[in-house]
Amino acid sequence: MEIWKGENVSMPKYNLTWHETDARLLEALLLATADESGATLQDVLLMADAVDGTVFTLPEVEEALEKLVAGSVVHIRKNKLLLAPEFLQAYAPIAGAANEPEQLLQLLQTHPLTEQSITTARDILKKYKLKNHYQQYMEQFG
Repeated sequence: MEIWKGENVSMPKYNLTWHETDARLLEALLLATADESGATLQDVLLMADAVDGTVFTLPEVEEALEKLVAGSVVHIRKNKLLLAPEFLQAYAPIAGAANEPEQLLQLLQTHPLTEQSITTARDILKKYKLKNHYQQYMEQFG
């Protein structure tokens, strides 16, 4: 029997796999975005809560948005989250389908993630001040 000594063990620096949480945050963004002007993070988080009571943690929001930005699904402009027109075009055929959540996750899997794209997304989210937006949401509604 081998005993783990905890030496030189590191957690993966990047999560390059799409998960259900990413699709759920994206679904809330789709619902919160009434037009092409986008939605605030607060609007997205409120929509997730309204739809099924989901309250995302900061790490969940950070990871999901990192991947959505890295996968060119979401762009950030003037403190709003915007869906990429290319994504919306690909999403249109599955909108409203009975198995939309599963199809949404499958659609996300067609958007490749790389370490470089995640690093770039992290820089974008730092400028966006994601943690500040999340904290404001929690102070007001948490």
